[in-house]
Amino acid sequence: MADSLRDQLIKAGLATKSQAKKADKQKNAEANAQRQRKKKPGGKSAAPTQGEKNRQRANKARAVRAERDRALARERNEKAAEKAKLAEIKQLVAKHDQRREKAESDVPYNFLHKKKIKRIYVQPAQLDALSRGALVIVNVDGLYHLVSQAVAKRIEERDPRWIVADASKAEDAPDEAMDDYYKQFEVPDDLDW
Repeated sequence: MADSLRDQLIKAGLATKSQAKKADKQKNAEANAQRQRKKKPGGKSAAPTQGEKNRQRANKARAVRAERDRALARERNEKAAEKAKLAEIKQLVAKHDQRREKAESDVPYNFLHKKKIKRIYVQPAQLDALSRGALVIVNVDGLYHLVSQAVAKRIEERDPRWIVADASKAEDAPDEAMDDYYKQFEVPDDLDW
């Protein structure tokens, strides 16, 4: 008369038949799950359970979200740095601008900006300084300003696109190239000018 533990608990009134059935179902479910988790003959474990799949998906989504947040933060920082750089340039130009209101004695100065010839009126002393490269033309918000070479270098460090005309950096290469070209032709000795 060896009754199972289940039968003995039911007889003693410590458990009901429905509790016993529930325990059997749970035991069978655990056994099935354990059988599925056993390693396959190739040495690899069985497919991940649904809970593991959900965790993997959640981790992947977190990683994607974190990378997107980092990219957005990087973009915001770049925009803020660009704004700060623009404000510095505007402040430098406003503080060191040497262009004044147009006067009767002003003379025109032509320069090239974006493949177009532009003209501004400057004082004769400024015209000489522009030609020597002591003054530089910068473009801020569509307006041309004259600044010294030292200020132009500070602007160029921040953003070289603002420098429009700098005679100190004018290349003499085309003139030298022309000289080299004409060297191939012999000049006659008896040529009179």
